[in-house]
Amino acid sequence: MQFRTLAVVAVALLVALSGCAALDGVTTDESPNDTDADNGTDIASENGNAQEGNQNTQDGNQNTQDGNQTGTDVTDPADEDNTATAEWRPPEEPNRPLENKREDRIEDVSVVDTESAEDGDGYSNFNLEVVANTSMENVDPPEHGDVIGEPYFFVKINEGPDNQKIVERTGEVRMEEDGTFHIDVRPAGIEEFGEGSLTVEVFLMDEDKDWDDIYDAVSTEVEFDPGTDDDNDSDSGSDNETENESESS
Repeated sequence: MQFRTLAVVAVALLVALSGCAALDGVTTDESPNDTDADNGTDIASENGNAQEGNQNTQDGNQNTQDGNQTGTDVTDPADEDNTATAEWRPPEEPNRPLENKREDRIEDVSVVDTESAEDGDGYSNFNLEVVANTSMENVDPPEHGDVIGEPYFFVKINEGPDNQKIVERTGEVRMEEDGTFHIDVRPAGIEEFGEGSLTVEVFLMDEDKDWDDIYDAVSTEVEFDPGTDDDNDSDSGSDNETENESESS
């Protein structure tokens, strides 16, 4: 009887031990939730890298656009004045009032392409050559919308304090720190001046929508002789004066 009891107890212990072993086989160190969490982290990391790549691409595109904007240059007109073949008419006046921003920008003004007068005294026609610094990349205030200047020249002739005349105005000239510019002085613009010394003054300007800026002005003297017969004019004037005196007496 005691033996049976021991046998039953032994069988029960064996059954209990086999059940524990089965439970140990199912249990693992990692759970499905932990694995999903790891996968989630990897996906987020890949998305983050993709977003960073897209951001870098956008930044690269933006830098390209900025580079294109920075590289944009203003197209300058012809390097030299093209008025030689054009019909003369009074040039457009600068926008006034003129703002004085004078600097030492005009290095030299020379009289070139001269035609000697018939009597050999002075010139009946001439042009001008100007050496100047026309760089104006950052001269206008931002509120004007464009800080880049628009340099041009105009030529004024002074014959006495009461006779001043703008005879030529160029288009916008190229920007150059040490440039040489040719300005044609057309005969029709100076034919009204008589024989004598003319003060020819060249102005370097910046065109603005409200008023133009003077950046420099240099003058030179030119002996001018239009080639008219002054003697006949003087004789005619004397005859007229004689007749007037006779009539008044």
